[in-house]
Amino acid sequence: ANALLCVICTILIVSAIGANVLLNCVTRFNAASSQVRGWKESLYAAEAGGDIAYAEVRKTILDPTHAFAGWTYTGGVRSNSPVTFGVNNLTAASAVDTFWVDGNGSPWYRIRANGTAPVLGFKRVGMDDRMGVGTRGDSLLRKIDLHYDHFIATYGPKGDGVGKAQVAVPHPQVTRRIELVASPVTPFEAAVKAMASFSGPGSAGVIDSYNSKNGPYYFAANNPSDAHYSDSHSGGVMVDTAEFSMNQGPIYGSVTTNGGTVKPSSLIYGTIDNNVPFTLPPFKMPTNLPAPQPSPTNITNNTTITPPAAGTASNPTTYLFSSITDDLTINKFSTAETYVAIHVTGVIGNNNKGSITVKSGVHAKIYFDGNIELKARDIDNQAGLAANLQFYGISPSDPSVVQRIDINPPGTFAATFYAPSADYHMNGNPDLLGAIVAKTYYGNGNTSVHYDRALDTNGDIVDYRIASYVEDTR
Repeated sequence: ANALLCVICTILIVSAIGANVLLNCVTRFNAASSQVRGWKESLYAAEAGGDIAYAEVRKTILDPTHAFAGWTYTGGVRSNSPVTFGVNNLTAASAVDTFWVDGNGSPWYRIRANGTAPVLGFKRVGMDDRMGVGTRGDSLLRKIDLHYDHFIATYGPKGDGVGKAQVAVPHPQVTRRIELVASPVTPFEAAVKAMASFSGPGSAGVIDSYNSKNGPYYFAANNPSDAHYSDSHSGGVMVDTAEFSMNQGPIYGSVTTNGGTVKPSSLIYGTIDNNVPFTLPPFKMPTNLPAPQPSPTNITNNTTITPPAAGTASNPTTYLFSSITDDLTINKFSTAETYVAIHVTGVIGNNNKGSITVKSGVHAKIYFDGNIELKARDIDNQAGLAANLQFYGISPSDPSVVQRIDINPPGTFAATFYAPSADYHMNGNPDLLGAIVAKTYYGNGNTSVHYDRALDTNGDIVDYRIASYVEDTR
């Protein structure tokens, strides 16, 4: 009898131990196989939703007619219906709003994305993730919603404490939230940026830099004791091919190519990297400009225009010209800083006939479909600031058609050129204060480019990049 009693007690103890081990294993297995999996997959879904929204933001520049197609727009916020991924029933919902417009008139976008993953198994949270004596961590379980959406109940649907309510969930789930900031990419990050080839500077020319915020340009690249020496060595050259040719003029900046064989040289005063690819998408005419003024519609005679209002960077006074083949002068509106956008569907200049004068205080952007052929002295930007006169080449619909920009002697001028489908030629002795983005660049003789470092944040948006990523841990 004693032996039987001992056996029964032993079996009872072993059974209790086994039951406790089984209970803990089931709890841990439930957490590991379902809850942790849901925790991780909900972030995958949120990031996928963020990627979808980011692609739509980029379309506002690269494919504006299809940007946010099918999305709803309410109260300044674009949102989409949940998107289902794969076989795991993961869902993501994204919202995009413009939270800031910078001094260049460029919108910055905030992307908020929620990712939700189902939690399979029993509706229980038994994992005691202790973090100290007398405390309960449960750090892996805080976002599990068994019956109600905890976020809406605690913070409201927008997280601002408004509209708090108990909203039932269809099944146990985990939701994680991320926020991204998409910042605009402006085009002028080097003195010369060419897609296909670079040849320059001229044998008596130079590529260097300065900062117009510190005053007018003067050559300081060979004087380390000069107060502005640090601004003089940013005259970089970027080429998206191996086609890089130096014509004996010094480059006071870095040189990058895509597969080139550029070697250290006494004429290159910066780093060299032959493995830097980049892309320049075709440039399209912006669709957010106001309707053009009724007149003038062509510049075939000496013409002066005075805008009827000062405008702003994001809302300029707009003109539509078929060509500019004579002298054009753009006046300021009253005493205010004045913003003007001009779309030229034909040529600018013809056999060097024509000129463009931009009065001080005027900020002009000129979009052109055709070619440019002007003498440097006939591009008169009286403020002397490259940001005040910007040329944008509209890429031809036929990719086999190449635009031409021919800048001929004599003269020095301040401007920027963004024309990813154009061949840029500068002949003789012109000096450009500004920046050039083109398909090809060629400069001979005494031609020089002095990059203005103040252009870092200027110019029309050419793309967007993710500037910030955070997770809302609530």
